[in-house]
Amino acid sequence: MAFPDIFPPLRAHLLPVVDPVPVVTRVPDPRPERLVQMRRVGGQAQAPVRDRARFDVWCWAPTDDEAMGLALDVRGALWALSGTDQIGPPVYRVEEFLGPRHDDDPTTSSPRVWATYELTIRADSAIYLAP
Repeated sequence: MAFPDIFPPLRAHLLPVVDPVPVVTRVPDPRPERLVQMRRVGGQAQAPVRDRARFDVWCWAPTDDEAMGLALDVRGALWALSGTDQIGPPVYRVEEFLGPRHDDDPTTSSPRVWATYELTIRADSAIYLAP
């Protein structure tokens, strides 16, 4: 059974929202001053063809206010996906498990905001026709 990787379409959706800030799954070295990182942290398949993708979003910026502003822009863009097919597969539901909160980078003490979301998406690629 194959489920889609939600990050390429999510990244494409978020890029114009946070432009010119990069949206990545891995933090580059050196890390840019402003950055949005998304990492899947779990979720589960929901029979027969739904994927509940849970992921963290981290937003770095030079100040606490800028980091929170970036996180709130991402938050709004994610909530706007509920009930749409803007990213390709239909998004049935958006849930917020941990809303945006300050969580400074442990290595550099740079301002950073962290949030956790879950998207329930239709995974048509998981459908296999009987032979």
